[in-house]
Amino acid sequence: MRISLPVRVLAYLMLAVAAFCVLFPLVWMCLSALKSQADIINPNAPLIPTDWHWANIPTAWNAAPFGRFFVNTAIFSVATTAGQVVTAMFAGYAFAMFTFPGRRIMFYGVLSGLMIPFTVVLVPVVELLADFGWVDTFQGLIVPNIASALGCFFYRQFFLSAPADLAESARIDGASEWRIFWYIYRPLAQPMTAALTTILFLQNWNNFLFPLVVTSKQSLMMISQGLTIFQGQLLGTQYNLLMAGSLIAVIPVLIVAMIAQRRVVEGLMIGATR
Repeated sequence: MRISLPVRVLAYLMLAVAAFCVLFPLVWMCLSALKSQADIINPNAPLIPTDWHWANIPTAWNAAPFGRFFVNTAIFSVATTAGQVVTAMFAGYAFAMFTFPGRRIMFYGVLSGLMIPFTVVLVPVVELLADFGWVDTFQGLIVPNIASALGCFFYRQFFLSAPADLAESARIDGASEWRIFWYIYRPLAQPMTAALTTILFLQNWNNFLFPLVVTSKQSLMMISQGLTIFQGQLLGTQYNLLMAGSLIAVIPVLIVAMIAQRRVVEGLMIGATR
């Protein structure tokens, strides 16, 4: 279908406005991280600094144990994302390919996890972790988060639309259910896996509430908690250094998003077209 020129111009204009609204806060943060404190609080100062203060970044890095925060966040994000992808893939495949009593009710129970706010179950989860002695431990941070209702839903929808003839042909040839899953359907789901892994990793990297409640030791804190300490206890209202610390925290997220954006689009497009 041919789209008229005015409609295309209007669509591109709306996309440009949306992109500006999304990118401007990030650009402002990056530029503010390289300004002086006086330029930030001066309403008449230009958006682009005339005097670049590159020393703000190492100053912010040395003012708080960002190295420890990065290691903790990387351990939490990688381990949690891996657990979520694996459990979601197995659960989604089971819900899509197998028939067993209570399948529909169990799937609706999984979907309820998308509709119930996490704050509703936060207190019982923390009490359970306290009974296990897992407060202020990595297992207390990782284990409660290794299941993803969103990932289970995505994988179930993907496997439901996958060709069923492949499994029938493999069964005729004597393949077990495990071989059918591992060698046939798992490779087909690689674009979805790449997209879901990226989305879940970014979500876990930015997780703030759960680590805040479960951990109180600075040696186990995530980068999101570190920024709070950085602001409240170390630097107060030095906004240029606060923006520099925020830039340090967001750089890994930007790198992952830029590298994996094509995979995310491909995976979501495949899921939408199947």
